Amino acid sequence: MTDPYWNHNVHHHRAVLAAAPDGCRTALAYDFVSAVAVVHHAPFEQAVTRLARLTAPGGRLAIVGMAANRTVLDWLISACGVPVSLLYARRNGGKRGPAGMPMEDVHMAWAEIGRALHRLLPGCDVRRTLLWRYVVVWDKPREGGS
Repeated sequence: MTDPYWNHNVHHHRAVLAAAPDGCRTALAYDFVSAVAVVHHAPFEQAVTRLARLTAPGGRLAIVGMAANRTVLDWLISACGVPVSLLYARRNGGKRGPAGMPMEDVHMAWAEIGRALHRLLPGCDVRRTLLWRYVVVWDKPREGGS
């Protein structure tokens, strides 16, 4: 059976759930904060900083975001995602989302986003996926540095 609501962001929900720490009972309750396809709709640094502030000491932040292709390598990596995207869309009955969903162009390049994330979230893990997204996971240090 196909999923009635599937798109490239929905595909990444498993990555977000896998990032939730053991024992986390409720998403967005400070122990675990997630944002899927959100930060490019707001000023990037302000959005990431605000999400980091919402994360409790010892908590985890997971972000799935988008970046703009600027270099030949960016375009080549993105091209590798086309067959995967077509396969997933076919397997899930096509790419769909809510009618009238607002769209926002991405303005920051992959390299810019990586540098900003490492500066704003020291020690974070940033991974680029084949479906034109990145997944960042950051564990906020506990108070006192332990």
